Amino acid sequence: MPFDPTHSELKRPVLYCLVFAIAVGVLWAFPVFWYRGAGKEAHLFWLAEQTKVPGWVFKDIPVAKSAEALLVADHTLNGEFTSEDGFRMVRVFSAKHYGGNEKAVYLLVHPPDLCWVMAGWKNESLEPMYLDCSVEGTTIRYERRLFAIGERKELVYFGALVDGKPLSYRLNQFLNWKGSGSDWWRVAQDRSGKMWDSFVHRTAFGGPQQFLRISTPVVGDDLAEADERLRSFLPQWLVVVDYQKEREAWLRAKPAR
Repeated sequence: MPFDPTHSELKRPVLYCLVFAIAVGVLWAFPVFWYRGAGKEAHLFWLAEQTKVPGWVFKDIPVAKSAEALLVADHTLNGEFTSEDGFRMVRVFSAKHYGGNEKAVYLLVHPPDLCWVMAGWKNESLEPMYLDCSVEGTTIRYERRLFAIGERKELVYFGALVDGKPLSYRLNQFLNWKGSGSDWWRVAQDRSGKMWDSFVHRTAFGGPQQFLRISTPVVGDDLAEADERLRSFLPQWLVVVDYQKEREAWLRAKPAR
C-alpha cells in the first residue's frame, strides 16, 4: 500500500488527544496515591483545651470577628496563662474547623511564619526547627520558631491535625517567606530526609482541621528554660478526646440553613 501523508496527518490529532487524556487521567488519580495517611484502623482524635491548670491563671482573649472569619473557624480559643507567682507566661491558641470540604485548606495557611512576620515580628534563625511532643501518649510534630520584635523574644511551637490525625508532613510552607530562601535550602538538606518523607507520605490538606499554637517569652537567651516550659505545659493544656463524637455533636448543634 502506498504511503498516504494525508492519512498520517489525520491520525496525529487523534494521538495528541489520546496522550492528553491519559495525562489528565494520571493527574486526576495521583492524589489517591499521594494522599495516603493513616488507615481506617488509626486512632482518630481531637485535642481539647483546658483552661484550669494547677498553678496557673487563664485569661481569655477573644479573637476578632474579622480574624475568625478569615480562619473559617468553627471553634477558637485564644488566651494566656500566667503563673500564680506572676513570673511566667504561656500564650495559647487553638482553632478547629469541623467541616469536611476536601478542597479547602482553611486553618493551615495562617502559620506564624506568615502571620507573625506580617505583624512585624522577625523570624530568627533557630535549630532544631521542629520537634515531637507527646500528649497522653500521642505524638505530634510541632514547628519550632523564635520570633523577635524590638527587645521582646517569643519561642513558638505550632502544629495541626487533619481529619483526626496528626499531619505526616511539616507545616512550614511559608517558611521565611520574606527571606533569601536560605532556609528552604536548609530544609531540603535535612539529613533526616523529612522533605522527601513529607512528599511521599503526605495526607490531604482539606477536611476537618485543628491548628495549635503555644508560645512563651524568652528571658535573655535562655531557650532551654523556655523549651522546658512549653514541653511541660502542652500535656497540661491539651487532652485527647474522641474525634467522631465531638464532630457529630457540632453537626447536631449546627443551625440548619
